[in-house]
Amino acid sequence: METLAGFITTYGPAAIFIGTFLEGETIVVVAGFLSHQGIINPITVAASAYMGTFFGDLLWFYLGRRHAQHPLVARLTRRPLFNKITSAIEAHPRKFILTFRFIYGIRTISPVAVGLTGIPAREFMVLNGIAAAIWAAAFTALGYVFGKTVETLLGDIKAIEQQILMAVGLGLAVFGIFHVARRVQRHFRRRRPAEN
Repeated sequence: METLAGFITTYGPAAIFIGTFLEGETIVVVAGFLSHQGIINPITVAASAYMGTFFGDLLWFYLGRRHAQHPLVARLTRRPLFNKITSAIEAHPRKFILTFRFIYGIRTISPVAVGLTGIPAREFMVLNGIAAAIWAAAFTALGYVFGKTVETLLGDIKAIEQQILMAVGLGLAVFGIFHVARRVQRHFRRRRPAEN
């Protein structure tokens, strides 16, 4: 996570765009986390994530629509999930386009499969735009809330640490006083017989 956070901190919106163009829920969540810390603006995170995921899926759709014979497309169509995805598209095309990016493991293959169907490109673009906006906002918010939760937990841990340190300090002080008192008591016990 530190390397990814460093990448986002160094390259900002470009890092988020590239990460979401290629795949990435993780990069949006980490960026959302960083936005809670004030390192990057949450609106910038959501907008960059939106652009990356929207254009990434548009590229995959275009590959399926215009380059069905391309080796990469052919390889994707041979994957075991492809037939299930095609069936889901045929049964509920609009619902599928709105939800596929939320299902782990099918984000890349899904727009290719949609591109291979007869769904109009304009319809895909509109539905893809709506889904991308929801996705970007949701995962940015998830990271932001996660950051807030971590901060709260760390705040609680710090408070607990202070209480533990106070208890340990008090315990050490009591032990020290008890130890000194025993030594003083032994010292007086030794002196009494000598005085007699």
